[in-house]
Amino acid sequence: MPHRVTSFFRKNSTESPSELKLKSARPPLADRMHTSIPHLIDEEGNLKRMPESHKRLSLQGLTHSARSSTKSLTHPPTSIEVVIESPPLVFYGPPEGSTGALLSGQLVFHVNDESVPIDSFSMQLCLETVRKRPFHVHCQECSYQSKDLTAWNFLQAPVTLPRGDHAYPFSFLLPGDLPISMKSALCSIEYALKATVTPKNGEPLKLVRVLNVKRAIYPSETPRHSIRIFPPTNITATCTLPAVMHPIGETNIHMRMDGVIKRNADNKTALQWRLKRLTWRLDETQKTVAPACAKHAAKSANPEAARKGIPQQDVKTLATDEIKGGWKSDYSGPDGTIEIEFPLAIPAQSKPICVMKSADGTAIAHVLIVEMIVAEEFVPAKRGGQASPTGAARVLRMHFNVTVTERAGLGISWDEEQPPLYENVPASPPAYIRADVYDGEPIPDYEDLPPLDISAVRSSSEMSASDRIAPIAPGSTESTSAST
Repeated sequence: MPHRVTSFFRKNSTESPSELKLKSARPPLADRMHTSIPHLIDEEGNLKRMPESHKRLSLQGLTHSARSSTKSLTHPPTSIEVVIESPPLVFYGPPEGSTGALLSGQLVFHVNDESVPIDSFSMQLCLETVRKRPFHVHCQECSYQSKDLTAWNFLQAPVTLPRGDHAYPFSFLLPGDLPISMKSALCSIEYALKATVTPKNGEPLKLVRVLNVKRAIYPSETPRHSIRIFPPTNITATCTLPAVMHPIGETNIHMRMDGVIKRNADNKTALQWRLKRLTWRLDETQKTVAPACAKHAAKSANPEAARKGIPQQDVKTLATDEIKGGWKSDYSGPDGTIEIEFPLAIPAQSKPICVMKSADGTAIAHVLIVEMIVAEEFVPAKRGGQASPTGAARVLRMHFNVTVTERAGLGISWDEEQPPLYENVPASPPAYIRADVYDGEPIPDYEDLPPLDISAVRSSSEMSASDRIAPIAPGSTESTSAST
């Protein structure tokens, strides 16, 4: 490669650097135009006016193709969408007493071409469960289960649909014992509408619409009262808390402690318990069962137990707080009392799951844990209210099962919205008589009736009209007929 090596060395030249710079510079614009497009430059060096026949090339074709491609993307030949017409899917009441939720809507098929031949058009409502800790980690069948609740086949035979929107109504009553939609650390449950359109020519068109199913439990009219006794002391705690709690909002918990003082009548001394600190937390317990698929159940040592699944449990703290003051203590009574009230709210970032229980073993429960630390004090007879600690202390712990549910709001169950049935209608008007009987005698047919005299009817009508316009003589009670 000698030619490449020698190119690195500059040749000897007698030209000055300025001359080399001028030589290497580009020629002026006019010279370049003369050399490149001489037919557009006149003799004086000016640009010629382009004739009408020489026009700039238009990009209309390219622009049109781009627009058409964009239009084809925004308006495909066919599309489908699901329009839900029913209220939000909410199960009212517990699973054993809920009547379910009514789902109704329309599946709209948009045809943008002149006509589209369709072979089949169907939709399924599926209940999908995903196990995040499956029986076998790398098995898709162990981690994913799908169950078809119902299916709709909108076309019984192949058909050609013209341009326009074609609506196909559908409805289904979801049973009230089904689980709600949820996403937890152990599993996730969701409902999905899967529609499939199979054209005669082309790929199938699919649509998946996820439904959110909730549960709302009606609260009772009276609040909930719970009493706890803590032996060997005489302390009795009474807690008043609401029947249900909601993921959004705040509720108040009221507690009253009795028997916090014990008096000695002989030497007139007393031992009292003083509340030092109160801590509460709301825990969410998630339970589920991870069954094995048919392949891994057969490989297991106990196939029957593998089919039933492995029970799993996870506990998460939704909210917690510590209270160090704000209560009222009264030691003047015979037993003494301590009253305290604190708010309880679930933060949104904790993502709580409402209470649920399904047939496959998935369950969500909530428990409120309250811990109180009390210290014992000795009150002498002569020193009055000056109490001295004895060094003894106790931790009083209480557990309350609470119900966390969605707000029902103004919604009611679908069966309470239906109109009254025939047996529920109150007393109705009198019944109609038979058409062939009138006053106990049969009604004669039209053929048996005598013919109607038209002249007699006309004369009677004229006479009645003349009677209406005839003047009445003064002092007379009879009308005078007008002469014709």
